[in-house]
Amino acid sequence: MSALKPAPLCPGLDTFTASRRNGPLQAARTDLAPGVFLNADPVLQLAGSYSSPAGYFLDLSAAPAGSGSWFGLHVVLQLPPLHDISYLGFACRLAAPEPQMLRASLRSGTEDDGFSDCFFDKHILASERAHSHLDALYLDSRPELPLSAPWHELVLFLPCQAFDLSLMHLHLFAL
Repeated sequence: MSALKPAPLCPGLDTFTASRRNGPLQAARTDLAPGVFLNADPVLQLAGSYSSPAGYFLDLSAAPAGSGSWFGLHVVLQLPPLHDISYLGFACRLAAPEPQMLRASLRSGTEDDGFSDCFFDKHILASERAHSHLDALYLDSRPELPLSAPWHELVLFLPCQAFDLSLMHLHLFAL
């Protein structure tokens, strides 16, 4: 028996995972696939590398030379209207040689070319032993979340100091 799969919320995720690509991290923006990119505070002076090994989504080795304020993995979402969704979430599997803490946010574009972030409740903890993380926003309980926005992204905020991270899987869902 085969299950029906809903349309992907970001087709670039599967494209990148299947690509087995690798390359250097750019100081400000590193495009991984359509709708999937790394974005760093230019003051961070980011260096390092990324790869998508067979069967994994993303391995990162980041070595910033500066002291910036932000670094994130951005996933552009192709969402149905938010008023038609109860839950929006993600599941991931990750590991890191040293403990790391990440935060996830649903970023929504605003009409004035800005954005607003609605953070997921749980912090994502990466440790030496691979483990899974699951979190979801119950949209009705988030009055700060604009239901109408020109665009949406899932942003995983990454550490701003040197780190290695294996993000083995990243899956998105809307219910």
